[in-house]
Amino acid sequence: MSVNQLARTAAKWMLPAGFAGILRKIRSSPITTTSNAPPISRMLSLNSNTRFNAIHSGRRCFILATGPSIKEQNLVGLEGELCIAVSHFFLHPAINVIRPNYHVVAPYHSPFDYVAAHKLFDGLQQAYADIRPVCFLGYRPYEFSTYDFLTCHPKLVDLDVRHIDYSASCELDETNVGLSTTWDICGSPFAPRTVVYIAIQLAAYMGCTSIYLLGCDHDYLSDIKRVTNHHFYREEDGVSDAEHLGSFTLEQWFEEYHLRWKQYRLMREHLQARGVCIYNATQGGMLD
Repeated sequence: MSVNQLARTAAKWMLPAGFAGILRKIRSSPITTTSNAPPISRMLSLNSNTRFNAIHSGRRCFILATGPSIKEQNLVGLEGELCIAVSHFFLHPAINVIRPNYHVVAPYHSPFDYVAAHKLFDGLQQAYADIRPVCFLGYRPYEFSTYDFLTCHPKLVDLDVRHIDYSASCELDETNVGLSTTWDICGSPFAPRTVVYIAIQLAAYMGCTSIYLLGCDHDYLSDIKRVTNHHFYREEDGVSDAEHLGSFTLEQWFEEYHLRWKQYRLMREHLQARGVCIYNATQGGMLD
C-alpha cells in the first residue's frame, strides 16, 4: 500500500467525517484530470517570456538546488549575485540574504498532488513576500499540474508567475542539441529530467556566460534504498519524495543516470561552443 493510500485509510477511520471530507475535497481540487483545463496556449502568452532573452548578457549566475550538501556550504556570499533558485530552496535559512532573482519549479506530476501544490505555493508566498523573484513553472499536461492548480485559483498566489511549456518537448540528444528551438523557452525546449535542466535553459536564454551549480548532489545511485533526506531541509517542511523514489527499480535508476549524465554532457559541450561555461560548485555529490 502506498503512502497516499495509507494516509487516506487513516483519515477515513481516525478523522471526523466532516474534516475527512474537506481533506478529500482539497486533494481533488481544483480538478481531477487535466482534460478539462483550458489549453495552455490559449490561456498564456508564452511570448511574454521573450523579454528575458539576453537580459543578463555576459553575467554569471548561480543555480541553487536543494541537495543536502548545501548544509555544508556558506551561501551568504551570494548576496547581490544573480541567482536562480529551484524547487523548495526558499526554505533555506539565508533566503532573505541571498534574495534570488528567479525561482524555477519543474512540472508537477503524480504522486505529487494539489495538497503538495498548496504547500509549495504557501511556502513561496511566505518566503518571497518581500523578495519578489520571477517564478518560472514548467508545464506538462500531467494530472495535478501547477498550471491547472493556478488556473482554478488565480488569486491564491501573488507572485510574478510565468510558464514554460514542455507539452511537446523532446528528449535532448545529439540530433537536436544544436538547434536554437531546443533552447527556446518561448517554444518547446528540451524535456527536463530534473529541475536543474530548466534553470540551465533559463540561464542560457538570459545570456549568462558563467553558470555555477550548487546543491546538485545527484547521488541517489549511491544508496537507492534511501528514499528520504535527499534535501538540505527537513522532509516534513518540503514535499516528500519517498513514494516517488520508492517506486524506482535498479534498472530504472541505471537508465535515468545514463540519460541524465549524457544530457548534462551534451549541455556542457553545446554551451561551451557558444562561449558559456558550466561549473559544478556542489560540495561532494556524484555529478562530475
